[in-house]
Amino acid sequence: MLATHQAEKLEIHFEIEIDATPAKVWAQMSTVEGMNQWLSRNLVFEHRVGGRFLMQGEVPGEGPYRFRGEVVKLVPEKELAFTWTSEIGEDGEWPVATLVTFKLEPTAAGTHVTLTHTGFDALGAALGKSAYEGHIVGWVQSEVLAELKQAVEAS
Repeated sequence: MLATHQAEKLEIHFEIEIDATPAKVWAQMSTVEGMNQWLSRNLVFEHRVGGRFLMQGEVPGEGPYRFRGEVVKLVPEKELAFTWTSEIGEDGEWPVATLVTFKLEPTAAGTHVTLTHTGFDALGAALGKSAYEGHIVGWVQSEVLAELKQAVEAS
């Protein structure tokens, strides 16, 4: 997995190559059952523009988390984007939402998948920087793209 974050813009960016077609990758992204295998267990995700997103749980030694949002873009086999707001955690509820985007691009070997998390700058200087840094750690620890790759290539 390649990470090319832009600290000056508070943008998180990860990339991975998956040895499968965009259609096969999208199959893991287009249902709650598929997403439960790589994004989060017990996820609420309504696969339509305007649909709800809810992810909650607890990180051992760190405490509970709860993220909510709304699907804002859904282009089969190409792009999935949803807002992301922290409701609980170290910094409490965020005043505005950030944006998580997954993009799929076909390659000779399969599919290039990017995960971008933006909008931290709208949270204000202190909260934005803290949330940006915390979410880099969170995305790395959760191994979302590696889990997606494993789920797709195993199916």
